[in-house]
Amino acid sequence: MAGADTTTADKALKEFYEPALVEELNQDNVLLAHIETTDEDVEGREVVLSLHVSRNSGVGARKAGDNLPSAGAQGYIDERVKTKRNYGRIQIDGELIRTMKSDRGSFTRAVDSESRGVVEDLKRDVNRQLWGTADGVIATCGTTTSSNTIVLAASTPQSTARQFEVGMVIDIGTTSSPFNQIANGVMITAVDPTAGAVTITVDGSAVSTTSSHRIYRHGAGGSGTNQREVTGLQAIVDSTGTLFNVNPTTYPVWASYEDSAGGNATELKFQKAMDKTRIQSGQDISMILTTDGVYRNYFAQLQASKRYANTQTLNGGFEALTVSSGRGPVSLSWDRDCPDGTAIGLSLKNLKQYQKSDWEFMQEDGAVLSRVQGQDAYEATLFKYHELATNRRNAFFKLTGLTES
Repeated sequence: MAGADTTTADKALKEFYEPALVEELNQDNVLLAHIETTDEDVEGREVVLSLHVSRNSGVGARKAGDNLPSAGAQGYIDERVKTKRNYGRIQIDGELIRTMKSDRGSFTRAVDSESRGVVEDLKRDVNRQLWGTADGVIATCGTTTSSNTIVLAASTPQSTARQFEVGMVIDIGTTSSPFNQIANGVMITAVDPTAGAVTITVDGSAVSTTSSHRIYRHGAGGSGTNQREVTGLQAIVDSTGTLFNVNPTTYPVWASYEDSAGGNATELKFQKAMDKTRIQSGQDISMILTTDGVYRNYFAQLQASKRYANTQTLNGGFEALTVSSGRGPVSLSWDRDCPDGTAIGLSLKNLKQYQKSDWEFMQEDGAVLSRVQGQDAYEATLFKYHELATNRRNAFFKLTGLTES
């Protein structure tokens, strides 16, 4: 049997890695599994969508002899969405390739192990981004005085604490200077997720933080035109703030419905939010996503009223409860990265992942594996150029302050 080399390695990666990557990213992610992916409307470096934002004012009743209404026109604005870049890298030791030269199957198992590992890591980070604010902020710091154990803000929820894992490499800085303000590229060595007193311990020199400092995944922070991460639901489903160059202050229709009343997750609250969303957008909510705690709270409300909890099977095999609606049942499911006490209602046809590529290997030079400069190793790099965007921001709702059970 021919010995393994970079050519056979390329084949192993192409044959065994790409299918597994695409399948797992779409099937093991509740949100991503339900978002339509498209490459339409992508022009150069941007996605360009034309939004209808105002009506013709030249209408109205008159009596005989009155002047006709002044002519008006429909109002439009271009929504411009720049795609973001996500990467995953694996590295294979040169000796490993030679050690397994007589057994391509063994080499394939080694590649498969690395491949599946980076799939899980990348999938985890993309899921976090989909619920984020695009600036890369994972958590807000509290007061830490010259220590390797960093205290996070007292209000840090459990959904945020779950984002940190031992071995994760992070930056600590401000929104205007995320990389070099406090710490750059330090590794987390311990995590204490205790509610109300979340701390993380990092290697390197001791640091001091205040409430003005934020924590980012290494290299991913950036605000304004320097945003690196995918625009997540916290930024998209909002009633304020410019989104993709469109400001709801100027165009009030470019705003989601929000309700911060809080309390138990009841059908009445969900129904009100769905009704308000339909009034402002003419669209029906097709899916509600929340936390596992709010999900249990809603289930408890059904039990208390002795109602049978109907369920649906969603894309990817995920199970969901249903919320009764005047326009038919709507699925209610939970995602581990949804902010605590929050429920997001989505009209899925108005939320898309725009992409220039699916998950692919860099191989413009004809090879998947590239020599690591100065090392006896080869690496493979995956990439995807994409962005999450909407053509109708008012087709969504956000409920906050809901009770966790």
